[in-house]
Amino acid sequence: MEESGNPSALELNRSSNLENETPIKDVDACIRKLGTKRGVETIFRNAYRVHIEVSALADAKANFLISVNSIILILIAAHGQKYITHKGLLLPVGIVIATCICSMIFAVLVARPRFKQMKAGELSIKSGKSNLLFFGSFTALRKDEFIEGFSDLITSPNQLYSSMMGDIYEMGLVLKRKYIRLQYAYGILLYGFPLGLIIFVIMECIIVLRSFEENMLTP
Repeated sequence: MEESGNPSALELNRSSNLENETPIKDVDACIRKLGTKRGVETIFRNAYRVHIEVSALADAKANFLISVNSIILILIAAHGQKYITHKGLLLPVGIVIATCICSMIFAVLVARPRFKQMKAGELSIKSGKSNLLFFGSFTALRKDEFIEGFSDLITSPNQLYSSMMGDIYEMGLVLKRKYIRLQYAYGILLYGFPLGLIIFVIMECIIVLRSFEENMLTP
């Protein structure tokens, strides 16, 4: 009975000593072990998918905003003379026009394709400064340089995962700029357009009341 209890205690002590005394020396081996699991592949696949879908959603929202502002400006240009019966009404109309133009500018900045063209060479590939997973980076290379760098990338799990993580991070930075500008575009339209309409209605009522009083006072 005493011997049956001792092995478990010895095994626990031995395992704890091994955990404390055996450092992780081969990082590449650990990453290769992780790469065999579905969880790592799934998390990278989901991260790329989410970033692409969110980017497409931002572009769709920007295009919708561009269309709305264009329609408002077209309506003002086509029917503005009919409703602007007094010089004082030019102020609220100007506020609406300025609001639509500013909102459209930010929406165009969101939808505009933009990337930083890098001047990458063999030195930048070895130093890890160029992202071989992004066309704005690897198109600056020659074909043989790209093939050589990409071959080294896919044969080195450590470098491969690091490149994918860096690519996801750069996509996140682009999305952050997109949604900040999109927030400005919607905020300007949300507050500027109703403000212009309210001022227009108030000034229109004042003009109508003044004209009514003048007509009542005239004999």
